[in-house]
Parts: sequence; C-alpha cells; structure tokens
Amino acid sequence: MNRAMKPLAYYAHSSMRQGNQIEVPIPYTIMGFDMPVFLSFEDIYEFINLQEISANCILVYMKYLEELCRINGQAEEFVFVSPSLISPVRTDTEDAGRRERADNLLSFLRDAPKERLYLVPHNRGRHWVLGVIDPWEDLVLYFDPLREKKRDDFTELMNMALADWKITTGEGIRRRRDCKTKFSYRPCPLQEGSVECGYFILGFMRDIVLNGIDALESKQFYTSEDLDLIRGEWSGH
Repeated sequence: MNRAMKPLAYYAHSSMRQGNQIEVPIPYTIMGFDMPVFLSFEDIYEFINLQEISANCILVYMKYLEELCRINGQAEEFVFVSPSLISPVRTDTEDAGRRERADNLLSFLRDAPKERLYLVPHNRGRHWVLGVIDPWEDLVLYFDPLREKKRDDFTELMNMALADWKITTGEGIRRRRDCKTKFSYRPCPLQEGSVECGYFILGFMRDIVLNGIDALESKQFYTSEDLDLIRGEWSGH
C-alpha cells in the first residue's frame, strides 16, 4: 500500500466501519453552490484498493487540483465542473434529463472568458471519460482511457449546452446556432484493466493542469507509480 495512504486506511478501518463518514467541503466553483460531500468507508476502501471509484472521490481530487491552480497562479485558466451536474441518472427521461444537465453546464460557461478551459468528467455508465471544453473555439476535447469512440449522450449534451451558450453570448450572431460543436478525440494513456478509468481521469486532469493538454499525447500508459502518486495526493488532501 502507498505509504501516504496508510494513515487514512487505519482511520477508515478503526473509525468508519460503523457508518462514520468524512465530510469534505466542495466550493461553489465546482458545484455551482457550496456543499459538502461525505466519504463513506466504502469510498475509502475502494480508493485504497484500486477498485471502481465514486463521483465523490473525483470531487475531492478536483478540489485539490483547484487549490493547486490557485497556488500556481492558474485560477483563471481552468474550471472544474462536478460530474454530478452533467452525468445522466437512471431516473432521467432522455430529453428532460439532458435539458437540465445542459442548463447546469451552461451556468458555468455563461461568463466564460477567452482561453479558459472547462474540465468535465463524465460517467457514461460505469466508465469515466473526460471532456475539456473551449467554448470560444466551439471545441470539446475528448479523452477516453479505453480509446473508444462512444460519445452518444455526451455529444448531445455538449451540443445543447454550447448552442445555448452561443445565443446567450451573442456568438450565435457570428456563427450559426445549429453549427455542430467540434469534437476532437485526443491521444491519452490506455487503461489496461477494467476498473481504473476513474483514476485515469484524475491523472488526465492533473497532467493537463501541470503540463498542458499535449502532455497526455506522449504517455501510452500510467504506471503503478503514477497511480500511487495520484492516490497519495488524494489521501493527503
């Protein structure tokens, strides 16, 4: 086990098995409003043991990355959007659910300055992918650790949100509203197992923030040391 995770593992086993939770405040810049997430023993256990991870685990790391951006003077360069605001849920009717999720995303994009990127983890059904939105370029970069070309709901969601953004900003006057948003599949490290996608999305966001979009193109895989680094940062936060 990663040395940095041992104190958290000890705490989880000694204090959380009876239902105690860890409260982590998530700022409005990620959720659209201030609210905490509560990490359960199951969340911690799954993360420590490289099992499938929850949206709450991803939110905690996004909070860490946002604070890192602020420390590094990058607060105006990146916005992290909670996956819970845009990922589908089973109770959605297709149109109504997508409309609500597109409105959630639009609330983040509405006052977007040029050259700011929006990092949007998306769960398409037990698999995590990452979208990076550049609204002024009408462009969505798409990173899938399985390197599959299955966008379906995600594509429609991005088209809907960005079409509305063009109207609210006046960009629809300069560009046809029904002009489809450009999607670009980008090279990224390949997930070899069946459950690591969430950790890869954390790694993608980390690499983009620290080294730029093109940094992912040079990596074919994430090593166990890469994943240990990410999990150590997560547990220490």
